[in-house]
Amino acid sequence: MLNFVLKFCNEFWVMTCQMAPWLLFGFLIAGLLSVFFSASYVRKHLGDKGLKSIIKAALIGVPLPLCSCGVIPVTAALRKQGAGRGAAGAFLISTPQTGVDSFLVTYSMLGWVFAIFKPVFAFITGIIGGMLIEKFGEQDAAKAENPEEHCCEGTDAAAECACDDDESTPEKPLKTVRQVLYHTFHYGFVVLLGDIALSLLIGLLAATVISMAVPDNYAADTIGKSWLAMPLMMLIGIPLYVCSTASVPIAAALILKGVSPGAALVFLITGPATNAAAVSAMWQVLGRRSTMIYLAVLAVCSLLAGLLLDFLISGIGAAAMPSCHMDSNPGIFGKLSAVTILALIAAALIRQQIKHFKFKARRAVAAPEELVIRISGLTCSHCQAAARKAVMSVSGVQSADIDLVTGRAVIKLKTAADIFPAVRETLKSIGFSCDKE
Repeated sequence: MLNFVLKFCNEFWVMTCQMAPWLLFGFLIAGLLSVFFSASYVRKHLGDKGLKSIIKAALIGVPLPLCSCGVIPVTAALRKQGAGRGAAGAFLISTPQTGVDSFLVTYSMLGWVFAIFKPVFAFITGIIGGMLIEKFGEQDAAKAENPEEHCCEGTDAAAECACDDDESTPEKPLKTVRQVLYHTFHYGFVVLLGDIALSLLIGLLAATVISMAVPDNYAADTIGKSWLAMPLMMLIGIPLYVCSTASVPIAAALILKGVSPGAALVFLITGPATNAAAVSAMWQVLGRRSTMIYLAVLAVCSLLAGLLLDFLISGIGAAAMPSCHMDSNPGIFGKLSAVTILALIAAALIRQQIKHFKFKARRAVAAPEELVIRISGLTCSHCQAAARKAVMSVSGVQSADIDLVTGRAVIKLKTAADIFPAVRETLKSIGFSCDKE
């Protein structure tokens, strides 16, 4: 038993050392991107209809580090603020498949072929899906609002509404070097890392379990070279919740056990881009027909991408094979990076629990002028911020406090009116459901 635990810890440590330097660099670049890709910038370039706007949306979505759940409220907000249906669909498809942090980790663990294939196919599928959604999607899904009608802009309540309180997308230009550095490091190493900390840890643990439990070449002897491998990876990936970065070590472990690179690529595309909760929320935001188009595009394109990758690797040979080996003796830089990333993950999880306990202590009993609801579908700070903005936009709401761990929200009211139906409909419009406690 002791030997098993030691071997498990060693496998986990080696894998973390392999990923950590690239993760840290990726979070840094992601922080810089959040400075330049502000919400106003994205809205400006996604506001029109047509192919040009769809291409822009797919291109902007590729480097942004947003998960399949976090991208939904962002897309819903873009639609409400005038973004075209096709552009919103392209953004929704391309964004969760990859990101700058995922690109660097993919390069470190799977090599340059995978690192190039992932963003290229995210871009291509975004364009294809966006064009199909614009042509065949629901005409009345998520109608655009006039800017002055959005939330409480232009009213005396704007200061209380906190419409621009999501630190990941600053509305006001950051003028000083100090402001840019603070936002870069805060978003990259606090906000973003906090959003994926648990998913990343689970991904590393899952990859370690696969590496330990599955015999070498087991998949190669069973389904590794069969045509069933890719549909199987797709069926596993579509309902699973795993971020684009956390999916990489799992894919590396699968390849080491004999799964074909093409089948692993199918998992890397479908796993981060979809999950059961996100599909349900998407159904409300984009409509049934658009959601079916979204799933069909991802399914077909991921299978084609997998087949193409296996074909290219068989033609090019060893030079294109994924370099998913694990250095059993990582260098000092890898070790220091691993210690740093594990400390940051631990700090993020502890910080989230501290906020949760503070919320419980502060809100043990709701006051008569408060409405208490439980929101389903919150997975990250982007979801939390979007839900709070939506609640604050409802007439009669004075403040809203939301616990990310449980989804419990305590809403302070200005009047004694029953605003729950309005709150429920507003949250539904951005992909969340809620129940009154």
